[in-house]
Amino acid sequence: MHSFDFYGVTIIIAQIGSPNQYYCPMKMQMKLTVFLLIITITFSTAQTSNSSFIAIDVFEASDNNTDTIPDYLIKSKPFKISGTLYLEDGVTPAKNYILTINQADEDGNFVVEKINDQKKVKHSATVKTNADGKYTFYTFVPGGDRLYNQLQEIHMKVQVPDGTEYALPTLFFDEDPMLSKRCRKKMTKRGETDRILKLQKVDDKLVAKRDMIISSGLKRIN
Repeated sequence: MHSFDFYGVTIIIAQIGSPNQYYCPMKMQMKLTVFLLIITITFSTAQTSNSSFIAIDVFEASDNNTDTIPDYLIKSKPFKISGTLYLEDGVTPAKNYILTINQADEDGNFVVEKINDQKKVKHSATVKTNADGKYTFYTFVPGGDRLYNQLQEIHMKVQVPDGTEYALPTLFFDEDPMLSKRCRKKMTKRGETDRILKLQKVDDKLVAKRDMIISSGLKRIN
């Protein structure tokens, strides 16, 4: 276990996995889980049960089921992602569940900013699903990091009505040059190709759809 200072906050890094757990090989040869006071960061690649997530403990969700990532309008590739969140039966809409997304900027960096004396990931958005389990995020395609084979990823988590939080599967992008054939093949075998977002143009705007199920296999993160 190691620690270092990041934006004036002590980060503790613990090795909790082995390279063969990943879909896509990484040069770092280990999975790093980073705990950052308000922010908990888990660096990983495409993984099923232990999805990586940049977790923010302070929710700002309202009754609106739509939210927009900061800087959305000035990014080179903005898009809308929407869908329905279901309970474990895959049929019943998950009403009033809180969804949060976090992602890197277009350079592949997670920007941390201080708001009201609290540090948080800048490119984050939070919504509360409506009565039909619907949600919508306006965001942009994040960058990756070729040095560490980091994919373009969107990290998601859900907070259920009792306050428990779970990491949802990380989302990837079909046009990401780092998303290798080997990675896609393994995702196909596990029936997880729906985690690869395929952006489509509708009325000159890019959109993606992602329905999700709150399964019992999700990793609890609080």
